Amino acid sequence: MSSLELLQRRYDRERAARKAAESLLEGKSLEVFQANQKLRDLADQTKAIVETAAEGIISYDRDGIIRSFNRSAERTFRIQSAIGKDIRHLFLPQDSVESVLFPMCLKLDVEHEDTVNESCVLEPSELVAMRGTDTPFFAEVAVSRNTRDNVTLFTMLVRDLTSRKKLEARLGQAQKMESVGQLAAGIAHEINTPIQFIGDNIKFLQGAFEDLNALLDVFQELAEAVAKGRPADGLLQQISRQSEIVDLQFLRMEFPGAIQQSLEGIERVAGIVRTMKEFSQPASESKSSVDLNRAIENALAVSLNQYREVATVETALDTTLAPVFCLSAQINQCLLNILTNAFEAMAEHCEPGTGRLRVTTRRDGESIELRFDDNGPGIPANIIQRIFDPFFTTKEVGKGTGQGLAFVYDVIVDKHDGTVHAQSSPGGGTTVVVSLPIAISPAPSGRTHANFVG
Repeated sequence: MSSLELLQRRYDRERAARKAAESLLEGKSLEVFQANQKLRDLADQTKAIVETAAEGIISYDRDGIIRSFNRSAERTFRIQSAIGKDIRHLFLPQDSVESVLFPMCLKLDVEHEDTVNESCVLEPSELVAMRGTDTPFFAEVAVSRNTRDNVTLFTMLVRDLTSRKKLEARLGQAQKMESVGQLAAGIAHEINTPIQFIGDNIKFLQGAFEDLNALLDVFQELAEAVAKGRPADGLLQQISRQSEIVDLQFLRMEFPGAIQQSLEGIERVAGIVRTMKEFSQPASESKSSVDLNRAIENALAVSLNQYREVATVETALDTTLAPVFCLSAQINQCLLNILTNAFEAMAEHCEPGTGRLRVTTRRDGESIELRFDDNGPGIPANIIQRIFDPFFTTKEVGKGTGQGLAFVYDVIVDKHDGTVHAQSSPGGGTTVVVSLPIAISPAPSGRTHANFVG
């Protein structure tokens, strides 16, 4: 074979190899293009999802500088051009803001020693955010943290709780008024009893005054006769007879008691009215100092007619307790719900008058503990963990909504960072234990909010 033929063959092989390489390169380029197109489509789809999401979605770095801010976030906070601003200025200064916005999580995924990849998602928290520059509102915030190659980004989901808070307030007020409505007949009886003896005493005083008035007329005639020097023997005899009719000695003995009894009845009615006024006050989102002992006494006074024939109540209230900073109306409703549950359980399973309820309060470290011990039927072990679940009830259909203890759990645990649990012994009897932290009013902060309105 000649040299020319060898060169031709080599050329043909190289050309075929080049065509194969070009074909392979073209195929790979097409794959890369298609992959990039898919990535672009995925990115566009992700961006569209983020922009149209119902919740606000915000991303920011470890310094708090906002990197992205979707349309829902703009509507929620009513601000424009938030990118590049500090995330902290979207919220009122609170003790929990920093820990919620910048969660410190354990490393969950470590692939390499020199490159740390970590991620975490915190449970949703409630913060007070700012709408515009001057309108605070409650927001539910869920923050996730992700670190790749030593770059940390936080992603926040924000939900406006304004409507839910209004609904909760109306629901809480409705539940409270429902409970008070159920006790209305008892309250009417409690007021009717002192009103009756007040009325009887006034009728007695009215009749006695009419008799005394006749005697006073005779005394006046006697005074005039003496002044003018006329004989008074007949008037003296008339006074003697009228005094016997009036029975002055009896009136002198009965008048002080009738007056004192009437005053006590008036004070009793006034006390019932004051108690009802405290329980019927509208729910407030602002906390105030509450005397838990006084709140328990009010709750017992309101429910007196409910347990009068059922149980004997004993209280051991620590008089040295400090006031608790809490939502007073909601705490009042919690106490009433717990007491009502105990009285209803004892009414169904105990003979009239044999029920026993002991209510105690005491200081427990930085918390105040309230205990409600009854001698009712107790709670079966297989359901005791469910009694605080919404809509769970052991009562017959139509007799219980399952919202009473669920409301207690929401107020004590979710709104006050307290605890509530129930204990029951096999032989019967239930103890409900409530623990509330002794909180203080948050100190005002000097931080101001930037004007984000664009």
